[in-house]
Amino acid sequence: MQISSTATVPLPFIRRKSLWLVVAALAIVYLIYPYVTLYRLDRALEARDAATISELIDWPVVRQQLKTDFGSSLVTRGHERSGIETLGAALGMALSPYVLDPLAEAVLSPSGLITWYSEARQSGRSSTLIEAISYAFFSAPTRFDVSLRTNEPQYPTLRFEMRLEGVRWRVSRLLL
Repeated sequence: MQISSTATVPLPFIRRKSLWLVVAALAIVYLIYPYVTLYRLDRALEARDAATISELIDWPVVRQQLKTDFGSSLVTRGHERSGIETLGAALGMALSPYVLDPLAEAVLSPSGLITWYSEARQSGRSSTLIEAISYAFFSAPTRFDVSLRTNEPQYPTLRFEMRLEGVRWRVSRLLL
């Protein structure tokens, strides 16, 4: 009778190692995924693909967030100033639903973004989205911040925020 000298690896060790490999692979996918989304957005802008842009940007949330930011900016300016400037801020707040809402609907849309991006690229005021990124990293587990360098004097830096919604990253806020 012969005894085999081959060592066998215990089954729990193999399961544990497999589990760690799966966890590591999921972590890598999680860390890379927002960058893949930025690349997809860049390609969609270059191709003028409104359907993909609509998929990657949550337009209703972006519009609402920008209107909220604009309104709070007017309130802050109204409190910081006095006299006619306070009146101007109050007037701006009163008229913003009638002026800002239609403007936001027209400009903050896939076709509005494609038009702006195309004009900026043709005039040389902008490079591709990927080339313009100056910062892109997580600010929270479900939030990813992006800063873009632009060649436009009124907007030297454009920032936006992406949020993890379910299993996909989408642009959810524009910060001017």
